[in-house]
Amino acid sequence: MRNRIAQLIPKKLRPQATLAVSSFVLGVIFLGSWLTAAGKHLLHPSYVSAGVLVLFFLGVGCILSSLCLVYAMIEHSITTDQGAEDEDADSAVDILRKQYAAGAITDEEFKRRLNTLLQSEDTDQREQAESPAFEDVVNRPASADAPSTAELNTDQSR
Repeated sequence: MRNRIAQLIPKKLRPQATLAVSSFVLGVIFLGSWLTAAGKHLLHPSYVSAGVLVLFFLGVGCILSSLCLVYAMIEHSITTDQGAEDEDADSAVDILRKQYAAGAITDEEFKRRLNTLLQSEDTDQREQAESPAFEDVVNRPASADAPSTAELNTDQSR
C-alpha cells in the first residue's frame, strides 16, 4: 500500500509530502490534547489556562501549514505537467547520450538512434501543425461552393 501511494507522488515532492503529513498528524495530536485538557469549556477564557490555548494554536497552526504545503505541491505539479511532453523528448536524447558516453553503443548506433528520435519529433510537430483545432473547424465559414442550408432544405422537400 505504501509503495502505491509513493508512486503517486513525484520524487522531487516526497520530502514536502512527508512534511505535510507529519505536520497534519502533529496538528491533530495537539488539537486532541487541547480537547482533552479543555473539556467542555473549550475556549472560554475564564476556565482555560494559557497552556491549553497554546495547544489549540499549535494544532491549528500545524494543520494550516500542512494545507499550505499540499497547495504548494499541487501548484508545482500543475506547472511542471504542462511541459512534460518536452521533458520526455529531451530525456530520450539524454538517455541516448548517456549510453553513448558509457560506451554501451557505437558511433554508428548513436547516430542512427539520434536521427530516428529527431525524425519522430519532427513528424509529431508536423502532425500537430497540420491538424486544425476543433474551434477552427466549427467556426470556419462555409465555402462558396458548398450549398446553403436553404438549398439543402429545398432539395429535401422535393
